Amino acid sequence: MTTINSQPQAEWLKILGKGMLTIPKPWREELGFKEGEMVQAEKTKDGILIRPQKKTAPYRVYSKSELLQFVKEDTL
Repeated sequence: MTTINSQPQAEWLKILGKGMLTIPKPWREELGFKEGEMVQAEKTKDGILIRPQKKTAPYRVYSKSELLQFVKEDTL
């Protein structure tokens, strides 16, 4: 059984430009948030709930050689 209580449960965060904020590093590590991964945000009556999403994103990243091949084949 995993318990998530080792870090403080409340922090003051500053909202930056375009509404960005930083989730404290200990929280990211504890919750398994990784750079570049998707999260799900839900507006609630009390605020915003952010959950990690382990599902893959519905898109594909193409390699440089694949993109060059697409451009080469793209003729009118």
